Amino acid sequence: MAQPDNKNDIQNLEHLIQQARRNEAIALKLFEIELGMLKASELSEFTDRLTEQVRDRFQLDDAWFAFIDIEENRRIMALMSDQGALSERLLCPSGELKALTATNHSPILSSTMGHLQKLTPGHLRDTIKSTALLPLEMENRIIGALILGSSDPQRYTADMASFFLEQLAVKTSAGLTSIWAREQLRQLATRDPLTGLRNRRDMEAALEQELGRSKRYGLPMALMFFDLDDFKQINDNWGHETGDACLVHVAQRLESFLRRDDSLFRFAGDEFVALLPGQSEASAEQIAQRMQEALSSTPLHTQNAAIVISFSYGVACIKPEDNVKPDELIRTADQRLYEMKRNPDRANTAQNSSL
Repeated sequence: MAQPDNKNDIQNLEHLIQQARRNEAIALKLFEIELGMLKASELSEFTDRLTEQVRDRFQLDDAWFAFIDIEENRRIMALMSDQGALSERLLCPSGELKALTATNHSPILSSTMGHLQKLTPGHLRDTIKSTALLPLEMENRIIGALILGSSDPQRYTADMASFFLEQLAVKTSAGLTSIWAREQLRQLATRDPLTGLRNRRDMEAALEQELGRSKRYGLPMALMFFDLDDFKQINDNWGHETGDACLVHVAQRLESFLRRDDSLFRFAGDEFVALLPGQSEASAEQIAQRMQEALSSTPLHTQNAAIVISFSYGVACIKPEDNVKPDELIRTADQRLYEMKRNPDRANTAQNSSL
């Protein structure tokens, strides 16, 4: 190899060495971020870990997701919320993002925030001065973007090289596609396809978990078993399509009464189960009665009628010192439900004793 013969050659060589080291450091950071994405077991973990690592490793003020407002992305956003994701995300009209990515799927670097205001969370708009918008693709179409934001207006400018940002965009797109496919498979196994509620199989696992938590933390737990009244008549009089709409309506109304830690499941047919950690039997009775009142006051409106829906219920509760098996708790609630079915004028009376 020829030796540098002047000062400029030495400086150029040192610059190339420094650039190679910077590139190597960036590549290592991207590799670490990719490993973090691969280790994620659910969507919220994927998005939270990604944005946190990008912020920390590249010393950014923030990083967030902007998803095009389409049905699949609304489902992604809903699942992120259900799983308690902390990462910033927003839905944007398709035109806002497609206008930027219509002719070029490469990262868009900008120190002019005007045209990106609508893709920036409101509380960041006065802070962020430059951004890198990394288009995200699923099934060969743009579905959103990972956006990196900095308070330094010179951090991202249009004339900068974007090779490593392109790499991050590709890795994020691949990771998001993979984790979303896994989540969909998981939902097929654990979710009721009609109502979107967790199914009986998932309820059994959740009940085991909640019973263990009740003992560990010394808290009561209530289980409510619901059964719709005269549901067969709804199917017979208005058809099964209206019956399905009825089940969805009931699921949405019941779920609106639950706290974040509570869970609602479709047990089978027109039967539902709610798990209420930390609730006494008396409290669960009050909740069930409020649910009855709310459901009767909000009928299901069809083209031909307003269908008033009612349900019967049974409540069973355990105390931490109880040694109760899951099937015993379900059986007790089921028995109390049928007591109400046999005597509809008498609501279940709250029991002070545990099972």
